[in-house]
Amino acid sequence: MLKNERQAALLDLCVENGSVSVRQVVSALGVSEMTVRRDFDELAGTGKVARVHGGIRSISHASAPAYSERSYSDKLALHVPQKRAIGQAAAHLIEEHDTIFIGSGSTCNAIAASLPSTTLRVVTNSLLVFNTLAPQDNVELCMVSGCHRQRSASIVGPIAEEMIATLGIDKCFIGANGVMGSVASTSNIEEGRLQSLAYSRSAARYLVADSSKLGQMDFYNFYNLDRLDALITDDAATPEQLAAIREHTHVILAR
Repeated sequence: MLKNERQAALLDLCVENGSVSVRQVVSALGVSEMTVRRDFDELAGTGKVARVHGGIRSISHASAPAYSERSYSDKLALHVPQKRAIGQAAAHLIEEHDTIFIGSGSTCNAIAASLPSTTLRVVTNSLLVFNTLAPQDNVELCMVSGCHRQRSASIVGPIAEEMIATLGIDKCFIGANGVMGSVASTSNIEEGRLQSLAYSRSAARYLVADSSKLGQMDFYNFYNLDRLDALITDDAATPEQLAAIREHTHVILAR
């Protein structure tokens, strides 16, 4: 990633989330702390961000909390055609009698809404996915137990992780808040831990993310793209974004 591209991505992330730390960028991009600090100093020099201990903060968030995550209801209204296309592309990968895991989030719910009318077993930690699939007679639906995370309408925590750790899954579909460098990231550590564990129990691993998530970074890096079978995104992704991802995994473009 070129310097100007990297700094533009850091600025976008800072404006979106309120702040970003040196440690986050080093982990996501694999660049040195010196490079990140230099980028932060240069961005602060533009007056668009404020330099703070260990990172930068958006000027517009100077008196606001460091991070504000959109609720699941807000996300449902964003990029609807793209998420629908991604859901349909993911559904084409599913075969009769598969056991699949579908994670939380609006893009994952689009997969549930597009599932073929064949016999399937679906495991999920998403209340949205559960409600979408509950009326379907062809689906054996397994809801993960644990603690309810209201912001994402999902189930997380040690009880949920203990259940996931015992399962054998054919195909796993997980969403992300950001895809930058070689990693996928999310806003919540417990959510990320469960998603990583679900991947570890699956024979095939797919990440679903609309193009607005590419080049973005969130709080917790939960999975390395090199370990995926594919990333599924929409055709609004730029050639540069796709080339960067293809250095690490296969890309399926939803049209």
